[in-house]
Amino acid sequence: MILAGVLLLVIVLILMEVPIALALLAGGAAGIVLSQEFSSATAVIGNTPFTAASSYELLVIPMYILLGSLLANAGIGQQIYRSVHRLVHRLPGGLAVSVVGATALFSGISGSSAADVAAFGRISVSEMSRYGYNKAYAAAVVAAAGTFANLIPPSLGIVIYGIVAKESVGKLILAGVVPGLISMLVLAIFVAVRAMRNPGSGVAGVSAGAAAAPSAPADIVGGPLAGAVRNQPGFLTDSVGLVYGLVIFCIAVGGLYGGLFTPTEAGGVAALAALMIAWLTPRSTRLRPLGAIIRASLVETSQFTSMIFLLLVGGAVFSYFLAVEGFAASLAEWTATLQIEPKLLVALILVVLLPLGMLLEGLAIVLLAIPVLHPVVTGLGFDGVWFAILALKVIEVGLIMPPFGVNVFVSAGVNGLPAHSVFRYVLPFAALDLAITAAFFLFPELVLWLPRIAGYK
Repeated sequence: MILAGVLLLVIVLILMEVPIALALLAGGAAGIVLSQEFSSATAVIGNTPFTAASSYELLVIPMYILLGSLLANAGIGQQIYRSVHRLVHRLPGGLAVSVVGATALFSGISGSSAADVAAFGRISVSEMSRYGYNKAYAAAVVAAAGTFANLIPPSLGIVIYGIVAKESVGKLILAGVVPGLISMLVLAIFVAVRAMRNPGSGVAGVSAGAAAAPSAPADIVGGPLAGAVRNQPGFLTDSVGLVYGLVIFCIAVGGLYGGLFTPTEAGGVAALAALMIAWLTPRSTRLRPLGAIIRASLVETSQFTSMIFLLLVGGAVFSYFLAVEGFAASLAEWTATLQIEPKLLVALILVVLLPLGMLLEGLAIVLLAIPVLHPVVTGLGFDGVWFAILALKVIEVGLIMPPFGVNVFVSAGVNGLPAHSVFRYVLPFAALDLAITAAFFLFPELVLWLPRIAGYK
């Protein structure tokens, strides 16, 4: 009854638009007072801000945020988009495929679905609509491509999950590589096949030449500018942006794979590399002067870091309440008495996470649900890293599920579209993502293969 009351309090506070961190803090404190005494609650609230934020592993959070801010403010994200477009524009639905590829690369840098959708939403949808794509469909592609953020390294969501669940962050980062790349390739193939089967429609677009000359062939056959695009001025400059993104990826993943540094050190080295990249980027291609880039990036980093650490403090108080009262252990014991297949129980847990992804930010779900659910799954004998990737994937799928998918609302909002028009096109992408998640569920080696190759047991 106490747990039900505390959960109800948290939900009511969230519906009243109280910040989620404060809702978790209030719920955890109320639960401690009801189950113990007021002095215990004040002691926990007094000690938790320090204990929750003093871990050395948490240094990776501001480093990853600074990394993403520096590259975004230096215009590297736009260069990645343009360079990927030039590489794949000959494919059926080439512009849509380029959006998937560019957003996937930027996902590994920013680590935030909402940030990816906001960063690429306006420019991508504008370009796609200019070349004949339905604007709502273009917004749906951007929203779906943004769901890679929690898988492709370096992922802030993976880092937070590892800290909360006490799993190896390095192993989780490597485990996210293959699922992230598979998700990206399957989505790219899907939009290409859909364009091939519907030439001349709003999901196929027209070629660059057709935008200027209506008689030009459709995008699915390349168009008259198929070879000329690579010769446009600025191609080499944009290609350098793609190289920059790959360098950051190699630093974050290659350094871990090669044992050169820890995940925390990887974040610091990658942030330093981003600073050097911003400095080396020619002044003519930077969005603003170097000093302004650094200043804006530091401000953004401090703002987002403060928000995340407040969430960690609120989540720590709530987790303390759950741990002291033994709710996780009780749930584990209760699930052990159920006469159902353990793997089916894990599937049911993932189904429960799906609607949470529709309503809450991914980080909030990790802090709220994972301290309870992760021990249950590992207690049943399943690999915690395998479940972590599945949980993060399901949470991301929830971000594009109707009626409250956050990514869809962000993509529609930045482009001035009604959300329901985007939901109409995003449903096939959500179904595709669920099918991919089912494959990871049925074949755990897809998730665990790379960490095992790297030497993790």
